[in-house]
Amino acid sequence: MTRTRPICIILVAVCGCASAAPDEIEPYYESTKSDGSRPKLKLRDDDKLHVDEPSDLVFSGGKLYTVSDRHSKIYEITKGGDVEDELDVEAQDLEALSVDPDGHFVIADESDTKVWFVNKDGERTKSFDVDDVDDGNSGIEGLAFDDDGHLYVAKEKDPARIYKLDKNGDELDRKKIELADDLSALAWNPRDGHLYALSDNEQSLFRLDKDFDADAAWRLPVDHPEGIAFDGKSLYVVSDSEQRIYEFELADD
Repeated sequence: MTRTRPICIILVAVCGCASAAPDEIEPYYESTKSDGSRPKLKLRDDDKLHVDEPSDLVFSGGKLYTVSDRHSKIYEITKGGDVEDELDVEAQDLEALSVDPDGHFVIADESDTKVWFVNKDGERTKSFDVDDVDDGNSGIEGLAFDDDGHLYVAKEKDPARIYKLDKNGDELDRKKIELADDLSALAWNPRDGHLYALSDNEQSLFRLDKDFDADAAWRLPVDHPEGIAFDGKSLYVVSDSEQRIYEFELADD
């Protein structure tokens, strides 16, 4: 699916037109079940990210981390896109990254149907099997923990699906996702208590309700968004194809 960004055409006395990413993004969709708030996304900054094909993003302990689907590493990065540290991990095609309530990294290979916990040396420890996740090129693309320690797992496509697991890896809920053809990342926002989902094909960010239905949605000025993370009012998004990190403010109306 090919999507084009909205283009603003400005007539001037000398020459024809100009286009730019919007500084403020209103929701293009709101559910009838929404609480009525209309948060806006305000673009603050974007920088080159010095990681090949970044594929997910997580904020933990005051630091940002990402993974690459080209290298078996977890990268500690600055908000400006520089690499501060690297951790080699046992992996083949890293697509999903999170941090559990105890501060341990959790990863998923797209070529696998398992969620793996990783120790400080990058070695895999325990794992959870996720039922009905196809391996190959439509596997696990997103991981996120909520405030109660539940783990959410995103299956990319065919069909896109979200699973909710307890701390033992037992399935509590699952849902086929209709809001987009694909899912490329998940993140929990402790500030508003919502799970957020990202779609690469739709170039969209979705705020989800407890039933995994879209509560609100924003179109992002980001090509191939592959990872999201929250830090207070700040939302960070990484682009796979652009190798850039974007910072937005999620501002209340």
